[in-house]
Amino acid sequence: MIVEMEHTTQPVAPSEATTETLLLDRDGPVATLTINRPDRLNAVTFAMFSRLPALLAEAEAAGDVRVLVLRGAGRKSFSAGADISEFETARTTPQQAAAYDGAVLAAEEALATFPAPTIAAIHGHCYGGGCALALACDLRFASSGARFAITPAKLGIVYPLRATKRLVDAVGPSRARFILMSGMDIDAARAAAIGLVDEVDDDVDAAVRDFTEILASRSGVTQRAAKQTVARVLDGVTADDDAQAALRDAALAFPDYAEGVRAFLERRPPKFG
Repeated sequence: MIVEMEHTTQPVAPSEATTETLLLDRDGPVATLTINRPDRLNAVTFAMFSRLPALLAEAEAAGDVRVLVLRGAGRKSFSAGADISEFETARTTPQQAAAYDGAVLAAEEALATFPAPTIAAIHGHCYGGGCALALACDLRFASSGARFAITPAKLGIVYPLRATKRLVDAVGPSRARFILMSGMDIDAARAAAIGLVDEVDDDVDAAVRDFTEILASRSGVTQRAAKQTVARVLDGVTADDDAQAALRDAALAFPDYAEGVRAFLERRPPKFG
């Protein structure tokens, strides 16, 4: 399945005249969402940020997507970030900035709350809003030539707290300050060393493909609960509560539990639905 994002006129971006593209593809249990604007290093427009939650909702509605991969078209750039060329018309007044930032936040939250595991497959540039989208994914796999930067200090803007929190959660407060205050870019090895990415590989596409096969073979119940639990921990929950008990109780009643135990006792790989 391929879904092409159609341009919709937005009041905060009246001068936008071209159709920008996002593609949603499916290969068995793996869905791939591609930022498909390689001629602009996969820079993301307001319309693209606005469209992204609907595409993720479509992938979720399919019901049997076990892993979602976010990538940029080609191998030159994951995403150079937001398309700054539209800022002079789309993000000048406080009202426009609020609408723009709201669309970005909604896109990031849609990624962060997608029920299945999400992986950012990163080639080349991963800057600004593109890096924020990658941080909203559960895991980040980068090619050895990838480079990362978050550049509000080069634009005189202030990042939203939620996006900043994801950066702090990944790299810690001191390194987050370094990245945000300097706007400097770092290479993949440095990004891995500070926790900005999880894996670095010369053939990142093969590494992602191999790992998605592993994820797709595991219990989706466990994976969904793990996502929710980690998110709650990062939001400050420090003890088991009724919500956590409900996750555990639901898992006991789900077929994955019986299949996992049976497979272990029979010494075979489990076959989760």
